[in-house]
Amino acid sequence: MKRALAFLLALMLCVSLAACSKKESVVEQEPTEVHKIGVIVYNTADQEVQGFREYLQGYIEDNFEMVKFVYSGSIRTEEEEQDFIRAACADGVEGFLSFLSYDLKAEIALCEQNKAYYLLASGTVSAEDFEAVEDNPWFLGMFGPGQPFEFQAGADMARYFLREKTGNRYFILSGGASLGNEMHYQRTLGILDTLSSAYGATFSQKREDLARTETPVTVETDRVSVTICPGYITRDNFLETAKEAFAGGTYDAVLSVLPPEGMVPVIGKTPLGIVDSYNTRNLQLVTDGVLKFVVGKYNSMVGPAFALILNAVTGYAEDFRDDGKAIQVTQGLWVSDSAEDYNEKYALSASAAMNAYNFDDLSRVVRIYNADANLNELCALAEACSYRAVQARRGKQ
Repeated sequence: MKRALAFLLALMLCVSLAACSKKESVVEQEPTEVHKIGVIVYNTADQEVQGFREYLQGYIEDNFEMVKFVYSGSIRTEEEEQDFIRAACADGVEGFLSFLSYDLKAEIALCEQNKAYYLLASGTVSAEDFEAVEDNPWFLGMFGPGQPFEFQAGADMARYFLREKTGNRYFILSGGASLGNEMHYQRTLGILDTLSSAYGATFSQKREDLARTETPVTVETDRVSVTICPGYITRDNFLETAKEAFAGGTYDAVLSVLPPEGMVPVIGKTPLGIVDSYNTRNLQLVTDGVLKFVVGKYNSMVGPAFALILNAVTGYAEDFRDDGKAIQVTQGLWVSDSAEDYNEKYALSASAAMNAYNFDDLSRVVRIYNADANLNELCALAEACSYRAVQARRGKQ
C-alpha cells in the first residue's frame, strides 16, 4: 500500500512538472517582441490625420498587440521629416507609414542608412520620383488614389457644380500644387480641364501653369471666370492671402483640393466642394447645407498599408515586392453629393465596431498569422475599398 501511494505521489509530481514545463513552453512561443512603427504626418490637427490615428492607435494597436505606433508632430519641412526619422530610428522604430513626402529619394536614403522601411501609406507622388527609388529594398511602395484618381477627384467635383448649374464664377483653393504636392496638382488640373472643356474656354495661360501658380490668379472668358488661389491655408500667410483673394471677387462656387479650414467663415453660404475625408467637421458642414460635394478617404483605408509594413518588419519584406520592386496600389475615393449619402458613408467610416478593414481582413494577408498570405491577395484587399465592396465585406448588401 505504501509502495502504491509512493508511486502515485511520484506520478502526480511528474505530471505536475510536465504541465509546468508545457506552460513555460507555450509562454516562450508567444510573441513578446514589440515592433515600433513610425507615422509621419503633415498636421496633427487635420481631421483626416486624426481619423487615421484613431484607427491605427485605437483599433490596430488593440488587435495587433505586437505593434506600437510612434507619431511625429506636424511636419512642414524636409528637415523636420529627416529629424523625426533619425530620432525615431534611434528609439527603435523599424519602419515608417508616411502621409507626406518632400524629397522621396532623400527620405529613402536616410531610411536605408538606418535599416528602416518606408511606405507611403496614403498619397501620390510623380512617376519619376517613384521610379527613382522603386528598386531600393527599404522602400516598400505607395498606397493611394494615384495620379488618375486624383485628377478624377477634381474633375468629378467640377462636373457636380456644372450639373447643378450653380453659376460660372469659380474660386479654386489649389493647396500645395505650387509647392510640389502631386495630389493637389492633379486635383486642381482635373478641375481646370473639366471647366475648360465644359465652357469651351481657352485660358490665357496653360492649365498646367495655372494649376501650379504661386500667387492668386484669375482667368476669364465671356463664358466663365476662374480664380486659383494656392497655399496650405493652415498656415497664416497663405490663409490671409486666400481671404484677400476671395474678398476681391464674387463667386458662385468654391472648389477646394484640401480641407478649407479657416476659409469656412469667409466662404459663408457659397456652395462648397472639397477633396478631403469623411469626418465630423465635414458632417457639420453638410448638415448646415454649405458643403455640397465631398470626395475623400475614410479612417480604415490605411489598413492594408499597415499589413504590408507589418509583413516587412516581421521578416517578409522580400515576399511582398513586385518582381523585386516597390509596389503601387491604387485605392479609389468615396464620393457624396447629398447629405443623405454623406451620412451613410460617414457612419461606416467612423464606426469602431464595423471597420471597413478589420482584424480578420488584415490577418489573412499578414504572414505571421497566415502562412499562405501573399502580395496578390494583399493588393486585392486594398483595392476592394469602394463603399459597395466594404458593404459586401461587412455583410451589409
